[in-house]
Amino acid sequence: MTCDAAVVLLLNCENKFLLIKRSTNPNDPWSGDMALPGGHREGNEDCETTAKRECKEETGIEPEIIAFLGYYSPHNANITVAAFLGRTCFSKIKRDKKEVAKYFWVSFSELKKGEECFYYKKYRIWGMTYRIIRDYMEKFSPATDTSSFRSVGHSSL
Repeated sequence: MTCDAAVVLLLNCENKFLLIKRSTNPNDPWSGDMALPGGHREGNEDCETTAKRECKEETGIEPEIIAFLGYYSPHNANITVAAFLGRTCFSKIKRDKKEVAKYFWVSFSELKKGEECFYYKKYRIWGMTYRIIRDYMEKFSPATDTSSFRSVGHSSL
């Protein structure tokens, strides 16, 4: 199966994950939303390459992909999004201001559960981003040490 887009749940060496607030764009249905780094596939690139490229474009960090988390679809668009778990020891972000308004390194313990959403400080995390984070937290304890995960290739995705 191929994807239309890909995202990365990016963990740093402190086991915090990168959360971005998308910049305001009238042509973007998720404008201003909280999200994971990611975006649309270009040409014939595979899903993992898409995830790495989009993360690098938006944040300046090229993640090491360590696991495939699954396929997701937003409720308001007919697209397939591949979600990956990535890791980096770089925490300094060089954001693309056209795409990323703000960013946060978040501890899973900082998330507050709402109804079909999480809250981080004053920000609401909902939809597909919420489902990816929720599924990760259910499958792996947020305290899981991911340093022992092996990098995996997904050239067929």
